Amino acid sequence: MSNHGEVYDKMESILAKLCVLRDSCTGVIHKEGPNPNSIWFQGAEAMLQEGVDELQKALLALEEGS
Repeated sequence: MSNHGEVYDKMESILAKLCVLRDSCTGVIHKEGPNPNSIWFQGAEAMLQEGVDELQKALLALEEGS
């Protein structure tokens, strides 16, 4: 547990999981060969990136408020 508290730690864990999912989508998009689902993965990557960005801002706000 960090010095920032339980809420911070939970958000940090969620952020880490979203980063893994985002990177997985990116890997599928850039894989060689045709992929009929690439548009879905591009959309998922974009939404996950937005979530990652917002959680990073929230974590920064929590750090500054501590």
